[in-house]
Formats: sequence, C-alpha cells, structure tokens
Amino acid sequence: MKRDSDLDSNASSSSGINTEWMDSIPSYEESPYFIPDLGDDEIDHSLMQHYTYKYMCQGNFISPLKKENLKKCLEIGYGSGIWMMEMASEYPNCDFYGIDVQPNNPDSTYPDNCEFIKGDVKKGIPYPDETFDFVYLRMTMIYIESNKWKPLISEIFRVLKKGGWVEFLETDMSYKPSGKIMKSIMKFWVDMFKARNIELKLIRQFGTILSESGFVNAINKKYSVPIGSWAGALGEIRSQSFNTWLHVTADFTYRSLGFDTKEEYLNQIEKLEDEYSELKPHGDHYVAYGQKPLN
Repeated sequence: MKRDSDLDSNASSSSGINTEWMDSIPSYEESPYFIPDLGDDEIDHSLMQHYTYKYMCQGNFISPLKKENLKKCLEIGYGSGIWMMEMASEYPNCDFYGIDVQPNNPDSTYPDNCEFIKGDVKKGIPYPDETFDFVYLRMTMIYIESNKWKPLISEIFRVLKKGGWVEFLETDMSYKPSGKIMKSIMKFWVDMFKARNIELKLIRQFGTILSESGFVNAINKKYSVPIGSWAGALGEIRSQSFNTWLHVTADFTYRSLGFDTKEEYLNQIEKLEDEYSELKPHGDHYVAYGQKPLN
C-alpha cells in the first residue's frame, strides 16, 4: 500500500516517473492522440468541463465580436460537440463547422446548422481563405506540440474573414496552493506533456503570439477557478470533472505514479477533497483572443 509520501516521492522528479508505458503509444501519425480513447466517461468529463468554463466566462465565449455578423463559425477540437450544439441553438442563422482528429460528436441528433468532420489541423485547415467569422479552440493545447502552434495560428488567420475573431481557452494545469497528492499528479502530467514537446505554459504568451501573427486587439485573460466543494457549485463541478478525468485515465497512469494496483491509486485520489477543504486551491485558466485586421 502506497502512502501520501510515496506518491509525492515517486513524482518528485521527472527521472522518478516511469514513462516506459509511453513507448508503446503510437505516434500522432498513427493514432490521433497519445492519450487513448476514453469512451463515454470522457464525454461526461467534457460536459462537466463545458459547464465549468461557461460559468467562468459567463457565456460560451468572451471575444467582442458582433453577434449579428456571425454567419460561419469553426471549432477546432470539438470533442463531444456540446459547445457547437449550444452555439448553433443560440445562433440559428450561423453555420457551425467542427473538425477533430478523434471526434465523439452525436451520430444523429444535433442542430441542422452543425457540420462535424474528422481531420488533423496540424496538416492544415481544410477550408478556403476567409471562410469564417469566428474560430474557437478549447483544451486543445495538450494535443499539439509547442512548435506547431504558430503554423496553426497562421492557418487560422488564413481561414478567418477580415475582421473575424479567434479565441482560445486553455489551462496550464497549475493549482495553488496544492497539497502533496495534487502536486504529484500535476507534476506527472506536466512532465509527461513536456516529454512530448507540449509546453502548457505557452498559453500565458498567446496574446503576444497572436499579435506577432498579425492579429490586432489581442488579449490574454487569466481566470482562477476554485476546485472543491468548499467553493460551492462551481468548485463542486470542477472537482467532479477533475475526479472523472483521473478515474478514466487511471488504467495507464497508476503504475507510473508508483502504485501496484489501480485500486490503491483510486483510493489515494479520493483523499483530494480533504486537500481542497484544507487548502482551498484555485486552478489557472487562460482565454486569449484576437481579431484579423479589416484591411
């Protein structure tokens, strides 16, 4: 049986983390994501995330676009499709297009003004120049290598109409203050992403990157979102969402975190709520947006 200190010590340095399991994961060209398809439980996680972010932003986006000009919208990495479907119902005169390399969208029941396709945006966005009024990305950073962001942003710039907007919503997986369990789990994930050339802290620079890529009116806003039942409804749903993620990924993480069995790991993460109640942590999330110049 592993103790709190065992979890902390096993993830205390990148050399102490067992990453051998990553060697058997196909490359991006062979498999959409290096994280396996997590099935219906991941859809539940996605839905809880969605309502967390909607509450955080007080809506489905914060870009100052003129809603009456919204005619064509693209979501990159739409996952469950919940954002697109809500937006399509709210803006029935706008056509919504979604592209995802590993989609989980509904097979049949969704608004008529939605179109979902499968595709890899790291190889280009398969739409003509100046097609969209708005391009939206959320929680895509963990699937895109750091050196591929600027080419992707250039592609977004290309498919946006003059005056169109792009918006990103991402997290750098930092929680403060953190207890031993949370620190160990987050260090494992951050180190694992770094091993794949995915730098989560890059989101802090997206306002600057958008400006350097030709966008104007670029903004980067930070939101500190509480986690844990101590923070009421928002903290509770954030805790449930994170707990679901830890459960659905447990099969391929528990050994790397030093546990002999999955059950030992799950028993440990059940103690997270005690840490939340004691420390009252917040997780940092960032929303960056920018506008393609009118001229």
